[in-house]
Amino acid sequence: MLLATCYLSEAVLDDQDKKTAVMQSNNLNFEPLTDAHANELFSILTTPSVLAFIDPNGNPPTIEELRAEYASRSQGPVVLATPTERWFNMAIRLKIPPFPAIGRLEATEYGDWGEVAYLLGEAWWGKGLAFEAMLWWHDYLAAVAPRTEWWATVHPINQRSIRLLKRLGYKEVDSNQRPQLNSYDLGDCCFVRSV
Repeated sequence: MLLATCYLSEAVLDDQDKKTAVMQSNNLNFEPLTDAHANELFSILTTPSVLAFIDPNGNPPTIEELRAEYASRSQGPVVLATPTERWFNMAIRLKIPPFPAIGRLEATEYGDWGEVAYLLGEAWWGKGLAFEAMLWWHDYLAAVAPRTEWWATVHPINQRSIRLLKRLGYKEVDSNQRPQLNSYDLGDCCFVRSV
């Protein structure tokens, strides 16, 4: 049985604690994503096997672009422009020494619905870690964004992720029935997990 427990809720953390909080499941630690994670994650998240599903043109960001993106993610959206939008981003780290960062989790809440995504380096595919991370992620999101319906988009050739989402209770829906998903690319499969 997997233990996917969120030990700390973002709602009770001040800004400094959010930067240093460690949350965990059986095999993984989760840390609020910062620009410091870019160096560790760059090499594993910009490989052709990972890029095939997130950028079919194979255009990886530069390390500087990734640092800037992670710095922006750690700050969250501009509240005045998007008052109901909240961002949640975590780095995924193995609990086994040397405790490598192996991927990241993302979620954007827009009130009563939101989008989730996850990226893991290819070396950790097929080991149950994405499932464990996403179980923990949904426990965490239920604590900080209750009553939120979560959506995910997947490239149709990414059968591994499609199976994972279905295992997590997501239902595939016609892309014409989706809300305005920022992660949607033409031809993607759309999935929803109801509250």
